[in-house]
Amino acid sequence: MTARKPSPLPKRPTSEGWTASRETGITANFTEIRSKSKAMKNLWNSMINLLKETAEKREAEKAKAEAEGLYPCGDGVWLKILDEVNEAEADGLTAELKALYPAEAISERTLCGNRFIGATVGDGYIWAIYIPSHKQVRLLYTAHGKRIPAQLGEKDCYVGEQRVTQITPNAEVVNFGMCYIFALGEGHFLVYDGLGSAGENEVKLWETLAADTPEGQKPVIDAWILTHPHYDHIAGVHKFAQRYSDAVEVRNFVMNMADPHSFPIRLWKEVCDCYATWLPGIHAAFPNAPFWKVHTGERFSVGQAEVEVLLTQEEIYPAEMLVNDSSLVTRVTLNGKKLFFPADVQSNGPCALLHDMYGAYLKSEYYQIAHHAWDTDALLFYDDVDPETLLWPLRRKDWWNPACKMWKFPATIVMKREYDEGKRRFLIAMDENITESLS
Repeated sequence: MTARKPSPLPKRPTSEGWTASRETGITANFTEIRSKSKAMKNLWNSMINLLKETAEKREAEKAKAEAEGLYPCGDGVWLKILDEVNEAEADGLTAELKALYPAEAISERTLCGNRFIGATVGDGYIWAIYIPSHKQVRLLYTAHGKRIPAQLGEKDCYVGEQRVTQITPNAEVVNFGMCYIFALGEGHFLVYDGLGSAGENEVKLWETLAADTPEGQKPVIDAWILTHPHYDHIAGVHKFAQRYSDAVEVRNFVMNMADPHSFPIRLWKEVCDCYATWLPGIHAAFPNAPFWKVHTGERFSVGQAEVEVLLTQEEIYPAEMLVNDSSLVTRVTLNGKKLFFPADVQSNGPCALLHDMYGAYLKSEYYQIAHHAWDTDALLFYDDVDPETLLWPLRRKDWWNPACKMWKFPATIVMKREYDEGKRRFLIAMDENITESLS
């Protein structure tokens, strides 16, 4: 066997050649790095300038709008507020709108003395709200957008048992959360919120949908109502969308959320998270599902369930508020039973306004306890609702635990007293989901 000769080693360059080669390489690398660094610096400066120009433009637009008495309410909707408006002046506004636009473009409704009138205007619409208790008209306008259709879903009535399920939050990793699923029949659903994203809350949601769907069929969510941009309500919807978008069909989202750029809201970061991450992620997962922005006084049906919009952040704006106070307040009527959903309304402003606008009209058989019975002024309208059954998602470790700070709040104390006295019926999803028949 002939031994294999090793390959000759490459000749090492002379000291002069090595130095020249090394310096040439270093110079080339340095030039490339400097060029990239300069490009990055230019890009960074361009981004800073763009952000500055955008901020300046936004501030200029905001200043101009405020000078004209207009306020941005998010999603391209503008608000103008008219104060000290009496009944005769409200009549005049209604007559003016009817004179300007054809009858088929007009819709109107009167409820507890509050008047709501809308008109389709080109590619957009006007929606006017007259609140006599406050002698105020709120005019909403968008140049690009449509009002929610009167009927969502394939049918106005599905076959099968109708029921609502309260999804319990994962007790180990998250304190609160809200999610309600209305089974309408034939595998169709109306859903409220979706808890937070900690743990695997989305699995509970999926299992509930799958259990009420005929074999071989995808669950169909005809409408998914998103009440406000808070982690324990919307982050779980985003997580569900990432995991189950191929297994579920979502046809509509319903909401009225704040504009994170201009809204005078505390906990502003969560509003930004919602617009920057959660809503885009949800839209990407369900690209064919429109997002409908609804307004106080509107109503629509999902299958045989009627949904009334009773309050939005547009009635509080431009006053500063907690993110909870921007909650979309609604009521569902299904088979003659009314379920009132105030979501997380918390402060005096929205709670007092609900009482002032509607009073005893709020009477409902079921009441989703506002803000989980934490720090809330919901007692201002609680007697108006006068419910028979209360829905209360709550973690067991906090149930009448003196160490838990929630029990110092007046609303919580009232709820606990009524529970102990057996005055009302409570459905408390502390460990397992709770399902209530509505047929």
